[in-house]
Amino acid sequence: MSTTAYTDPTLQNGPHTHRRISWAAIFGGVILIVALQVLLSLLGAGIGFGTVDARSGTTPDASNLGIGAGIWWIVSSLIALASGGYVAAWLAGIESRWDGMLHGLVAWGIATLLVLYLLTSAVGGILGGGFSALGSVVSSAGSGIKSAAQPLAQAAGVTPDMLQQQAQAYLQPVNPDPASMNPQDAQKAIVTNLATYAKGGPDAAAAKERIVNIMAAQQKISHDQAAKQFDDAQAKLQQEKQQAIAAAKTAADTAAAAASKAAFGGFVIFLIGAVAAALGGSFAVENRSVMTRRVVR
Repeated sequence: MSTTAYTDPTLQNGPHTHRRISWAAIFGGVILIVALQVLLSLLGAGIGFGTVDARSGTTPDASNLGIGAGIWWIVSSLIALASGGYVAAWLAGIESRWDGMLHGLVAWGIATLLVLYLLTSAVGGILGGGFSALGSVVSSAGSGIKSAAQPLAQAAGVTPDMLQQQAQAYLQPVNPDPASMNPQDAQKAIVTNLATYAKGGPDAAAAKERIVNIMAAQQKISHDQAAKQFDDAQAKLQQEKQQAIAAAKTAADTAAAAASKAAFGGFVIFLIGAVAAALGGSFAVENRSVMTRRVVR
């Protein structure tokens, strides 16, 4: 067995420093990762949609389709990441398995950031379009209101309807007799006093008494019956508020638990993807070493 010595001309001028990272090789691996992910996703979509047959009644339900799509997405991602890590390490021409794993990990990181950027930019574009449309609607509405208000501004802001309303307010007593109030005025008075009652404070008792008197006069019932109706209505309202608060807390707890599971699931999936890319880079270096030993022999 004979070997041929090879002298690197760069060694004649001083120590040679081997470049441990090749960005061209890494970007080549990233391109392969994205392309394979798209290709395998299309293949999975074709297979999944091919199982839909509404006429024969053999179509799988949504849960099975969702589970199958999730499994295929994980498998296709691992294949794409392992292949991309392998290509990144192979094209770099390195001989250290650790460097090969690092090339695979860097390719995985760039591909992951690229996918996340594409997703967030797409969502941001949709939201931006929605807000732009909303802004156009608001702007148009504001222009319409401004146009409609111009004649009023020219008339010094006074119209016959406004004068009539002010005159009615001047002639209406401050605390009218509940028995003489029409239903519309009674409802307005109850709404006003309910707001005062809800705020609490020293005026709450007087507001409640006013509401009870209006209820008794409008329904032609006794004061005690009206007071009981008011208390029952308030108790029911309080119960509904407590139920709504409890339902909101339950929904928040459920959403938090689902978000926590999704976060842990995403962490595991990304971690497995990183391992797949690193192993791909390691295998590339191992295969290159095997081929080099065969050539030398």
